[in-house]
Amino acid sequence: MNPSPIPIKIFCACGQKYSFEVWPHAGRMPAPVACPVCQQDGTDEANRIIARILHGQTQPLPPPGINALLNTAQSSLAPQLVDALKNAVVQELAAQRRELLAGQQAAAAELTELARRLETVQTPLLERLRAYEQRVQELEKELGEQSKENRELLKMKIDLLREQIETERVANRLMNFN
Repeated sequence: MNPSPIPIKIFCACGQKYSFEVWPHAGRMPAPVACPVCQQDGTDEANRIIARILHGQTQPLPPPGINALLNTAQSSLAPQLVDALKNAVVQELAAQRRELLAGQQAAAAELTELARRLETVQTPLLERLRAYEQRVQELEKELGEQSKENRELLKMKIDLLREQIETERVANRLMNFN
């Protein structure tokens, strides 16, 4: 076992550099390690550095490759793209909300106008309906009175006919008697 910890310096694909000291266990990392920024696993890289140091191969770290630079650019642009996308979505939602509110206000104004127009049409109709109902009641009353008069007239006619019948009977009896 080494008397002192081994210094480990890792250059992550996201562009973050981080370092720590470790006491290797069986020539390897005793626990997993991850980048503090992007959480990418750095255990394999730390194990390679430990192996080089333990085997006496100390050389400077190679510069990051093209893929590492692309990953770095991608990871550094990703938050900005996410923010831009969020802003675009929020702006679109706000615009849609404004359109919906304008539509709602227009619909409310239309309903108010329709209610006003309905009231202007409905009021004269209700007045006419009341007048018709009143006239129907008057006509029913007149009809009732006329029915009463007609019954009285019919009764008088019947009485008159009975009198004529009686007069003719009396006249017929007198003629038959002579």
